[in-house]
Amino acid sequence: MPRPARRHPPTHAEGRPMKITFGEMRGMGLSGVLVNCHCGHHIALDAGRWPDAMRLCDLEPLFVCQGCGHRGADVRPDFGRGDHRLAILERKRGSTEAH
Repeated sequence: MPRPARRHPPTHAEGRPMKITFGEMRGMGLSGVLVNCHCGHHIALDAGRWPDAMRLCDLEPLFVCQGCGHRGADVRPDFGRGDHRLAILERKRGSTEAH
């Protein structure tokens, strides 16, 4: 039996994957994003300032880390926004695994 064709997500010209739009994100009931630098600095932001048609990946090259000065960041939907217990559990679990 033939395998189903794999779906490959769309990519930018330089190969970076295209992420969902802010409108798609809001359609899932999400209202914030997490912006992460490769050095570990991060911030949670309200996504209300960006238009529905804009993709999260379109913002990535615009961020400059205030800690290390690196231009570019990873922008993802904030699935835990509003549930601070979830965020604390994730950090705690991550720090436990690192030891």
